[in-house]
Amino acid sequence: MEIIGEIQDIIYKNEINSYTIAEFETENETTTVVGYLPFVNSGDTLKLFGKFVEHKEYGRQFKIDTFEKMMPQTLGALERFLANGNIKGIGEALAKRIVKKFGEETIHVFKYEPKRLAEVRGISENKAIEMSEDFIQNWEVWQIVGFLERFGIGAEHAKKVFDLFR
Repeated sequence: MEIIGEIQDIIYKNEINSYTIAEFETENETTTVVGYLPFVNSGDTLKLFGKFVEHKEYGRQFKIDTFEKMMPQTLGALERFLANGNIKGIGEALAKRIVKKFGEETIHVFKYEPKRLAEVRGISENKAIEMSEDFIQNWEVWQIVGFLERFGIGAEHAKKVFDLFR
């Protein structure tokens, strides 16, 4: 089974193996998800593969077999993604200004026209380039996790592989 949505809140995350318990909001409901989610933070948009299970103490949960990290699907999700701490120097207020300025073009600007970020109040040209580099590095990590998944290296091991070669 596949569900698509956004991580609303991380309830628990094991820093060693990235086992995570989180609140996940889909178009239809908010549910608890459990499984290995390396490189995932609140505000991230994910496609999760797994199944619903009934935990005897905590009730209905979605047990994750694997996942794909997706680019945010709405401007609100993009704003939360930018503000979640993955990109150095961007907090809530700056994320809001960036998304307000560039709207649907925000991801394109980060990836292909980083100097344009300096058009936003509070961002120098040097800072714009640093932010773009952080954004691209995060994107590359997502790609690595997805690539390793195709070879049977699950998300729980992808973080170890990434850390080993970093």
